[in-house]
Amino acid sequence: MRNALLRYEEVFGALRGEQFYDVRIAGFTDRDERVPRFTPLGRQVYLTMDSGDLLLLESLGNHGQLGIRRVADYEFPHELDGEDEEFTVGSCGPQYLGDLTDQSVLAVRYVLNAESDPVTGTVRCAEFAFAYGQRLFVDPGYHWGIRLQGAGAYEAWLAEERENPAPLGPLTEHLWTP
Repeated sequence: MRNALLRYEEVFGALRGEQFYDVRIAGFTDRDERVPRFTPLGRQVYLTMDSGDLLLLESLGNHGQLGIRRVADYEFPHELDGEDEEFTVGSCGPQYLGDLTDQSVLAVRYVLNAESDPVTGTVRCAEFAFAYGQRLFVDPGYHWGIRLQGAGAYEAWLAEERENPAPLGPLTEHLWTP
């Protein structure tokens, strides 16, 4: 388990010293209506960093694992391959970060289960704690894709999972701090 935790240090270590200013959801612009409408796809969420890089949070496999990795640019969603829809991202940072921008991550609580993979750095879910008290809970197991929630959601999710355990092995909680 020690080697696995070292791998997660590599994943979350990319957050050390970074300032985050927005939360963006990958989607497309639907221009078939009178007013163009942003439609989120739900598989990819980006945390934007002052350095210009992005932290990609991605629902993987059967939507039960969360991939976390630093990327230099947005990645074109495979759901739009062969489609004529325009790839866009929607900002929802103020809903989770408030009007306080340029926040550092103080801690990440994350949960592992039998599907989690230390080699690729996937987790079952994660909660990011930001400098000014905001929380962002990221759950890739939601039917429509990644579910984003604020303070208290991690505890509620964990209580529900423990009351109704999934067949994917025991859950283990972990904490990363910079």
